[in-house]
Amino acid sequence: MAQQVVAFLEQLFETGFTWDEAELADLSGRLEALDGSPVAELAHGFAGVRLRLQMGDVAEPLRREVEAVIYPRLWKVLEAVRAGLPEGEQRARVHVLNRRLARLLASEAEVI
Repeated sequence: MAQQVVAFLEQLFETGFTWDEAELADLSGRLEALDGSPVAELAHGFAGVRLRLQMGDVAEPLRREVEAVIYPRLWKVLEAVRAGLPEGEQRARVHVLNRRLARLLASEAEVI
């Protein structure tokens, strides 16, 4: 399972983050299919981004901020899986990413 998760996360880095609702839905579905892996919980954070996209265009500054959260935090998750860290540590890193995304999107909603 760990190798499958590592390959999936590496693919995310290679292809880049998507700003398309359909692709985000597919990404969330693929993450959820990693059932049993803490990485599957990343689907929640990406669902929040997809919901924001449904509200309308995302300004370039917010896109940069979102990506500035996603890439380094996703890298931390990838490192944890590669290193074979306990699932609790992997899950903690996923939760940090999800929380930071949620805060960022919520703060943007307050400004609107």
